[in-house]
Order: sequence, then C-alpha cells, then structure tokens
Amino acid sequence: MKIKDKIYNKALTLFNAKGFSSVTMRQVAESLGISPGNLTYHYKTKADLIQVIYKNMHTEASDYITTEGYITLHDFELMMKKFYQLMKRYHFFFNDVVHITRQYPEVAKMYEESNLIRFKEGKKLVDYYVESGRMKPESEFIDYDKLVYNIWMISAFWSSQEQVITSSNYTVNKTTPVEMAMQLLLPYLTEKGIEEYRQIKKFVKT
Repeated sequence: MKIKDKIYNKALTLFNAKGFSSVTMRQVAESLGISPGNLTYHYKTKADLIQVIYKNMHTEASDYITTEGYITLHDFELMMKKFYQLMKRYHFFFNDVVHITRQYPEVAKMYEESNLIRFKEGKKLVDYYVESGRMKPESEFIDYDKLVYNIWMISAFWSSQEQVITSSNYTVNKTTPVEMAMQLLLPYLTEKGIEEYRQIKKFVKT
C-alpha cells in the first residue's frame, strides 16, 4: 500500500475514534511512525486531507439514488441502507459536520452543493412514486420538498443523536435511520403503495 493511502486510512481511523477536531496532523504522523514532514509532503494541511476525504465520500454516494427503470419502495430502502453504511464508515464527519464546515469553507461549499443535488434527486424520486400511483399527490397539506429535507436530516444527524440519547430505557432511537425514514414515508403511500410495501416486507422476511 502506498504511503499516501496509509496516511489516508490511518487519519480516517483516528478521526472516527477520537473526533476530527481532536486529532492533529502530528498525531497522524506519529501513529504511522513517519515524520511530520513526510506526512505533509503528501497532505500539506489538515484542510487538504479533509477535502480529499469528503471528495471520496461524495463519489461513493453519487450513485445512491436510482432514477432509471421501475423503482420499487424496496429500492428506496436499499438507497437509504447504502447511505447508512457510508455514514458508519465516515461517522466522524457527521458528528463534527458543523465544526468542519465552519473551519473549512471549501468542504462546506462541496457539502452544500452535493446536498442540494440530493434534494433534487430525492424530489424526483418522490414525484416518480406519485406518478406511478404509489404516493399521494401534493396538496395544501403535503409538501414533498419538506419531506425530502426531513429524510435528509434523519440521515445526516443520526450518528449525533445516538450519542446524545443514550438511555437504555428509551428504545425508539435504537432502530436505524432507514426505518425512521420509512416511518416518514408510509403515511403518504396510497393503497397501491401500501400493498407494494407489504409484499416487499413479506418477501424480505422470507
């Protein structure tokens, strides 16, 4: 493995274990047994490192929303599960997202732009479900742009809430963001959508 890849992987491990703001570039170098100068030859600053990490995150997530073919509600669950796996691989970013975006404007810009794209793609997916008769049409009381945004908030801040609500007596948040997102989606399903979802859940269980 190339030294640059070793640095990347070690930094990611340390960020996830200790939090992004708590880890210095010197600590990354020391944990690899290399000099700070050797590290900065490959990543001059922490800003350079987090930009590379975020670009990789964005690339991994770029194909999570499917917009071609007949897209079932199960496909929606699979998209959410893929994003959940991404969150777990880079959970430091979602834990420290406010700090990171305040400290690193370039990352903030990329993060905002990629999320705005996801909002459009998510709305396009919901529109498809409406057109195919599986979700109710928008109305005076139904705003799907807000629904898409709510689903994003569940995904983006799931890792943080797990650390804030830790009581063993409270079990609602012990589920997954995928299941929570479906709880938001289910009330908007038509009879056709509900029947499809029942069949999917029955198939998945068997």
